[in-house]
Amino acid sequence: MKSIFVVGRFGSGKTAVCLAMAMKFKEEGQRVGYFKPLGFLPSISNREDRDVTLMQAICGCERPHDELVLMHIGPQYLSRYQQKEDHLERIMAAYEKVAADNDVVIVEGTVFPHIMASLGLDAPSLAHHMQAQTLIVNSVEDDYTLDRIILYQDYIRSKQAHLLGVLFNNVPRPFLAKTEGVYQPILQKMGTDVLGIIPRNTMIAAPTVKTYFEVLGGELLVGHDNLDGLVEEVMVGAMSLDGAISYMRRAPNKAFITGGDRADLALAALETSTSVIILTGGMYPDVRVIARAADKSVPVILVHHDTYTTIEKLREVSRKLGPEDKQAIAAAKDGFEQHCQWDVIKKSVGL
Repeated sequence: MKSIFVVGRFGSGKTAVCLAMAMKFKEEGQRVGYFKPLGFLPSISNREDRDVTLMQAICGCERPHDELVLMHIGPQYLSRYQQKEDHLERIMAAYEKVAADNDVVIVEGTVFPHIMASLGLDAPSLAHHMQAQTLIVNSVEDDYTLDRIILYQDYIRSKQAHLLGVLFNNVPRPFLAKTEGVYQPILQKMGTDVLGIIPRNTMIAAPTVKTYFEVLGGELLVGHDNLDGLVEEVMVGAMSLDGAISYMRRAPNKAFITGGDRADLALAALETSTSVIILTGGMYPDVRVIARAADKSVPVILVHHDTYTTIEKLREVSRKLGPEDKQAIAAAKDGFEQHCQWDVIKKSVGL
């Protein structure tokens, strides 16, 4: 069985890479399966991992959701899963069922490759048992990104899993030249193939206002029909009005966070490129803010957290694609085709 185990940290765009590879394999006549042994549980009421739902649609997989994601990660996972149970056996049995129906299986890892190592279920260990080719997908934030990738590759090799290579994805444009001219040669000297450098695409990477609302909860005061707008930047308004205006103009399609009592800042933000106003502290705003936001079709979310807590909640927000996001899915595939060594990936997998 041919399989690719995709690992990478939060925000790297693992799922976008998975769907692009699945679409490419399908175009070439391969039967493609998808498996995510350790998934993410959004809430108690919603037990479906959105990545799995997306990939079911892309691959045309008819297997039930709970046969594609076997366990759920979380900071207290040992309270839910006991060490004495043979979780590995259950995961491998489910994987082999998926593998039996397909020519190639794309396995998606968790937000960090070491998660659930205490149960022997970390990504490199699972990749070793599945005899999968392991692909590291990572964005670029700074030079520490390269250190993290080197740590991951050494970890993968220490578990005797086969490293397919590294794919830089969702790379901010200021880092493209450094990624190609500095990071890539260092990895190549270490014997690691760099299989592509994909620039950041706002359509794929930027979260929607709806995503922010789902994470924060709170009350949507206005803008119910405009939750699909993209949020490219997050800006906190805690300064004087005079100092804020030029600051606001530099940030397109922003989420603007300020206290509910700062009507002056909220109104100023509404005169610039703003996707959503987030009011903290549970304080209802001046009616002028609501009226102007309605005129501009800008959603306003009222939350009861303080500003610091609100920012912390948004720190790990990233875009989650769904089957309905046709343009973003097409953009993910297009970026993959333009910037990745597809023939090398196929040859390494044996297809």
